[in-house]
Amino acid sequence: MADDERRSVRRFSRLLSPAGLVLAGLLFAAPFLTVSCDAPGGYGRAAPGGTTTYTGWDLATGGTPDVTADKLLPPEQRRSDVLAPQPLAGGVLVLLVVGVLIAIGVGRARTRRGVVAALAAIAALFLLVNQATVRVLVEERLREQLTGPLPAGKDVGDFVQDQGGFGFALLALVLVALGNLAGWVRLVRGPGRAAAAAGGEAVTTAPEQSGPAATAALPEG
Repeated sequence: MADDERRSVRRFSRLLSPAGLVLAGLLFAAPFLTVSCDAPGGYGRAAPGGTTTYTGWDLATGGTPDVTADKLLPPEQRRSDVLAPQPLAGGVLVLLVVGVLIAIGVGRARTRRGVVAALAAIAALFLLVNQATVRVLVEERLREQLTGPLPAGKDVGDFVQDQGGFGFALLALVLVALGNLAGWVRLVRGPGRAAAAAGGEAVTTAPEQSGPAATAALPEG
């Protein structure tokens, strides 16, 4: 029964990596960045008081962001709010697909855990850099579209906010990376510990074997 439980735990733990990577990918459909259009003149297609929302998918593919429905500017007053496809965001999606395939298809635990840990860590780094890059791009565009001075004590960056889709996707990637790294370290150290234990037994048993031999070598009487 104990062996069955161990096998069940192993199977369950193996599912955690692809599940975490798939979750990070699904979160690309959630908001990654919003622009509060309380800035003078609004932003893009949104009138003052509206909100423009970029999902991770919008950032990866250059999609059109969502705008508060009742705050759309008249067509003749609308400006561009579409960003070019971001290579790093697209790179994250590619890494997620590769990571899922390896997590499912590679049987050797040490190789699987090491590669998945590396891919998840790189994806997390790409995601962080992409978010910082997109913030700069959006802030520059918002600054160009201002029609008047900002409210006292406000900066352009105050109108651009990171959202939960980005935060939870990053968290999922970090957890997958750390979990697989811990498993990889445990597997790498395992054989070394076994060898050290075997060597220790050899050292401790040597004196026990030499004792009788030494006694037998002594002359009788």
